[in-house]
Amino acid sequence: MEMYKVEGLDYSIGKKNILNNIEFSVKKGEMIGILGPNGSGKSTLLKTLLNYLKKDKGNIEIKGKDIHTYKQKEIARVIAFVPQKPRLTMSLSVYDFVLLGRIPHIKSAFSSYSKEDYEYVNKVLEKLKLEEFKERDVQSLSGGEFQRVLLGRALAQNPEVILLDEATSAMDMNYALKMMNITETLVKRHNLTAITVLHDLNLAALYCDKVVFLKEGKVKYFGEVKDLFKENILEEIYGFQCNIIENSHGRPSIIPLKGVRNV
Repeated sequence: MEMYKVEGLDYSIGKKNILNNIEFSVKKGEMIGILGPNGSGKSTLLKTLLNYLKKDKGNIEIKGKDIHTYKQKEIARVIAFVPQKPRLTMSLSVYDFVLLGRIPHIKSAFSSYSKEDYEYVNKVLEKLKLEEFKERDVQSLSGGEFQRVLLGRALAQNPEVILLDEATSAMDMNYALKMMNITETLVKRHNLTAITVLHDLNLAALYCDKVVFLKEGKVKYFGEVKDLFKENILEEIYGFQCNIIENSHGRPSIIPLKGVRNV
């Protein structure tokens, strides 16, 4: 089943075109990487998929329905967003922060959290091994710890789709691998869909099923990792030369060579 279908998507700021004729689709059980150089429109694309930014033209369908037919609360029951690192304006415990993910499931503005909400959050904390942090103030956490908490809040929404905007960018390799492992396990075990903006090509090659290569606001390539992680394609997109070898998982690994041409 197609969770997302994007056709002819354009987005601009003033007279500047940011996204041009974007097209791709994502199915249940897939993890899709959004890749490309700085300024290619990756984060902007993710925000249009959330309906945070209003497209100029084109179609975005979620589960076969136009995104504009969804109320915001309905979208929040289907899609969860993991940002790089939001600005925190108040002190909250990890437990209360993750509990915010249950807001889309509260029946009305006059209702409070239910017993099921608390039980669900407890399960999420256990799944992500966050129990030891639950009383900590989120502002006291390291970058890697906080990203796991952000993922926890997203999972508390019980979504069908998780959108991640450079969620591993502030992490060391150990935390980045853990984050991607957790996300991949959730996608495959619970038949979810994940769309993640990534800078690390080797993380994308290791965990993504398919990738969208953006350049100058356009989709240059969309397809399976094994078909697109080629020396000539990476040089075209990023302007560097590399060797690609197959790792022990049967996935491509990128070894950059010295020297970068102008792009």
